[in-house]
Amino acid sequence: MKKAILILLICFSCYFVYNITNDNSLYYLNIGDALAMGITSNNVTTEGYSIKLKNYLEENKKLKGYNSSFTNKDYRITDITKSIKYHDTVIINKDEITINELLKKSDIITISLGMNELYYKLFLNKNNIYSYIDGMLEDMQELLIEIDRYNHQKVIVLGYYNITNSNNDIFTYVNHKLNKIVTKQGFEFIDLNQILNNNTYFKENSNTFYPEKSAYDKIFQIIVDKI
Repeated sequence: MKKAILILLICFSCYFVYNITNDNSLYYLNIGDALAMGITSNNVTTEGYSIKLKNYLEENKKLKGYNSSFTNKDYRITDITKSIKYHDTVIINKDEITINELLKKSDIITISLGMNELYYKLFLNKNNIYSYIDGMLEDMQELLIEIDRYNHQKVIVLGYYNITNSNNDIFTYVNHKLNKIVTKQGFEFIDLNQILNNNTYFKENSNTFYPEKSAYDKIFQIIVDKI
């Protein structure tokens, strides 16, 4: 009887200590291009999906930290891969920290990359575009393998949307292949071409492929559903 009580006390103590010490707050890292920055068709940075997610976690007392230092509207996939391989740094609160350290401490990571490469090819010259896409996706696979070396709970990769009046087969192809790469890595994929298939998300006659603020609201909602 005494032995059984002792075992119960030990179990209760372990459970109590676990609940006291277990930190279920989340560190969120946002990586990517103009979409990750929340840039609209007017080239204005708005409250994009990353800021909305940061605020959401903060309001629900789940935010441990947030970083979006590795976002730039001109980023290509290979730029982030090189940053990881070369241990590129940023200054946070006067301290120097590498992207590798950020990846290691992050629980949630969102990635939007490849849009620049894809539209550059579409607008410049569509010759051999499927071979070009295959090369682009090989770069993405290399990046995701690098990211998978670090600790995380959830990695969410955004796909590509079509603002043209054609090229549907191209976007079906690239999103299908990207989905397979992302899923194989154990990450989450968001097919933006399926989500942002309404013209209200884009400004007519815009000189960019950036969406309107309503698109960022929609992407945020999808990300919240996934986490």
